[in-house]
Amino acid sequence: MKNYISVFIIFSIILTFTSCGLFVKKVSFTKEELECFNVYKVNDIIIFQSLKTQQKDTSIIAYKSLNYQYNPIVADKRTQCMNVTYTNNKYSNNKNKTETLIFDCKDNNQYVLGLTYLKSNFKFDNTSVIKELETLSLYSKSFKNVHELKCKRMKFHGGTDDDPETLYWDKQYGIIKYITFKGEVWERVNW
Repeated sequence: MKNYISVFIIFSIILTFTSCGLFVKKVSFTKEELECFNVYKVNDIIIFQSLKTQQKDTSIIAYKSLNYQYNPIVADKRTQCMNVTYTNNKYSNNKNKTETLIFDCKDNNQYVLGLTYLKSNFKFDNTSVIKELETLSLYSKSFKNVHELKCKRMKFHGGTDDDPETLYWDKQYGIIKYITFKGEVWERVNW
C-alpha cells in the first residue's frame, strides 16, 4: 500500500509541475515584433481630421497588456500575447466601450502581426507596402518608411463604406492616416 501512495505522490508532483508550465518552452515576441505594441501608452489620444469635411475623430488608448497564456491540454508552449484596446467617438456614444486595436499571440515561427481599427482588419505581411515617403497635407508633415496596409473586406462584411480600407502606420507614431472605402482621407492632427 505504501508503494501505491508514494507512486501517487510522485505522479501528482510531476503533473503539478507540467500543468503549471514549468517544463514548457516559453515563446516570446522579439524586439522588432514589439515595436507596434510599444508605440502607444495608456491614455494616449489620437485625433484624425477628414480632409473633405474637416470633421474630427478621436481615439484614446484605454488598456495595454503583455502576458503569457498556457493550455496544458493542447500546447507544449507558453505563448506570449499582446493586447491594446481603445475607445473611439466615431462609432460609440458610450465612452466606456472599448475596441481592440492589437491582439495577437505568438505561438509559432510564422508570426504575422495584425491590427484592427474602426472595424477593419489589417496585417503586416508580404502584401503590405512600405512607402519611402508619405506626406500629410493638413500640416505638411512627412514620414519615411511608412507601412501601407490594405483591408481585404469579405463579401458579407457587416461594416460600412466609412470604415478604413487603407491604413498608414509609422513606427514612431502608429496610425498617421487612413482612407475609407468611399475614398475619404483622414489624417492625424495631434503629435
